[in-house]
Amino acid sequence: MRLAAALLALVASAALAQGTPPAQAKPPDAKPAETQPAEVKSGENSTLTVRCMDDCSVRVDGKAGLRKAPNIWEFKDVSPGQRRIEANGGFLNRPLYNGYAEVPGGMQVTAQVDSNKRLTITDRIPLGEVKEAKAAAGGPSVLTIRCTKNCTVSLDGARKGASQAQLVVIRDVPPGDRNIEVKFVLGTKVVRSLLAIPADSEVFVTATESGLNITNSKPLAK
Repeated sequence: MRLAAALLALVASAALAQGTPPAQAKPPDAKPAETQPAEVKSGENSTLTVRCMDDCSVRVDGKAGLRKAPNIWEFKDVSPGQRRIEANGGFLNRPLYNGYAEVPGGMQVTAQVDSNKRLTITDRIPLGEVKEAKAAAGGPSVLTIRCTKNCTVSLDGARKGASQAQLVVIRDVPPGDRNIEVKFVLGTKVVRSLLAIPADSEVFVTATESGLNITNSKPLAK
């Protein structure tokens, strides 16, 4: 009797086990979405700005750029990769740097040439971010420069307006720090200054042999 009861118990346990659904595999914990950095197209050309410690002239792959200030040069549409940079200046226009720099694609790159003839990449900003920042900064302004004597005016290294005039009006000036140079016709006096130009404004500057001063600023008439 006991043996029969044990056999019945085993048969019942086997039947229950066969009717039990298989355990479901626990799905892996979902990973939080990762924030992807802004896309940078490495094949795009870049904008390269080279700064020297002193007045200088700079060439990239043998080509001249735009002189933004006596010691700052800008090169647009620079192909990514190893670029040859040559800088001369200072006393007797001596060599300041002659070598190569790795320029990434799709970036605004700033390079600094130091007094030990070394070049260091100090900044890399995706060009998309630069365009967004410029758009947020506001619209261009009008700059009116009145000289006490006939003069020639340059904005960020490029001559503007009529030469040998006492009043020079420059339109479509981007807001931000702008490098202004005034050369007086009579004599060799040259004055330079970095002026902060507001957006969507008309800015009035007086130029004397002692320097440049913003005398008035008002919003542009719509």
